Amino acid sequence: MIIPRTIKGLSILTASISGLVILALGAAAIFISHREIEAQIDHRIELEMDALLEYHAANGPAALARLVHVRDGGTTNGTGYLDGTGGNGRMMLYALSDASGNRIAGSLIPTLPPSGWTEFLPIRRPDGSTGKAQALSRRLPDGGQIVVAGDRDALSRADDRILLAVLAGLGVILLTGTISTIAFGRLIRRRLVLISGTAQGIIEGDYTRRIPVDGSGSEFDRISVILNAMLSRIETLMMSLRQVSSDIAHDMRTPLGRIRQDMEALMRRAPDKVTADTLEQTIADMDALLDLFTGLLGISEVQGLAVRKRFVLQPLAEIVADIVDAYRPAFDAEGRTITAVLEEVTVCGDAQLLKRAVANLLENILVHAGDGASATITLAVEQGVAVLTVTDDGMGIPAGGKERIFERLVRLDPTRSKPGHGLGLSMVRAIVHAHKGTIEVVPSRSGLSLMIRLLDAGMA
Repeated sequence: MIIPRTIKGLSILTASISGLVILALGAAAIFISHREIEAQIDHRIELEMDALLEYHAANGPAALARLVHVRDGGTTNGTGYLDGTGGNGRMMLYALSDASGNRIAGSLIPTLPPSGWTEFLPIRRPDGSTGKAQALSRRLPDGGQIVVAGDRDALSRADDRILLAVLAGLGVILLTGTISTIAFGRLIRRRLVLISGTAQGIIEGDYTRRIPVDGSGSEFDRISVILNAMLSRIETLMMSLRQVSSDIAHDMRTPLGRIRQDMEALMRRAPDKVTADTLEQTIADMDALLDLFTGLLGISEVQGLAVRKRFVLQPLAEIVADIVDAYRPAFDAEGRTITAVLEEVTVCGDAQLLKRAVANLLENILVHAGDGASATITLAVEQGVAVLTVTDDGMGIPAGGKERIFERLVRLDPTRSKPGHGLGLSMVRAIVHAHKGTIEVVPSRSGLSLMIRLLDAGMA
């Protein structure tokens, strides 16, 4: 048996099990009551038969024939479970024949049954309708036959009433059970959505997000309080780490800047060309180090999500087109091509950050895709989402590098001979996450293909 793992599936399973239990109990109730009522009918028939046999023994066949004629088709009040069944009581039917099989009295039993008990004996009621009856047939001492039958109509009515009650109860229980199960499922789903929404915000870098607490003291509230305490601790640690990184970068930039100025002064007073060249290379290394610190500070600033305060509606196609036009000369100079197919779309964001993200992607192709690698950029709208795809036909990346390329200071070039610090794609991911989007490596026949998905503000 496959047990569902979703709230909806568990709700349906619970309601189904409740319905099956009710059906089983209803079937058992109908079976037990049917057998009990049937036993009452049989008991009444036996009492009637014993009384008639005693009457025959005391008064003779002719008196018995008159009694059967009078009582055939009459009604009698029920006893036990049969008490009050039917407005006119329970109908009893009789038949009497002589030793030759000739009918003497009783016309409502068309065919005389054999001796003993007969179930579902066809009968004809005084109003002309037909039905079934429980019947007991006995042989008389003179060779005749007497039949006493009880109409099963009362039993059928009792079965119908019990069945109706069971079905009504089943309907009420299924209705209330379904409503309560759906309400319970929605309650759980709503709380889980709040938890998952908070978790998604944390994943996107918003460490201030917390799970709402409604003050009910429920299990969800207790676990929410614990998780919020954990998130507060994580936020404190992350803020401390980010602050330390920013402080180090800031503190290092100032002395490095002074050292660079001193190097420039020394280079201008260098006594020979060799010393000047050495100082010039040192200044270049110093610039690279300053660029590294600038990049780290930039990523930390974007990840802090304070940039969202300046987000406004932006024409993404124009932003991408501007960057493509700016980089086209660099591609042309190396004999490469850059193709852009852009659909008009509006997103909520910061124009400079979006330009920087696209520029970093194109810069990554120029530096790391390999000689002669060209770029293709497409921008389309799919179900209210702006999809920006940047693809190159270069050498691609190893299979295990799909996630590592977005990490800080990660460079898949084992020789680390190419320029850069491994921060370009980290900055792109930080910018995309700040815009509540996603970036991923998508399969391509050659090269590297990156897909960015942002909410289309025009369709939100």
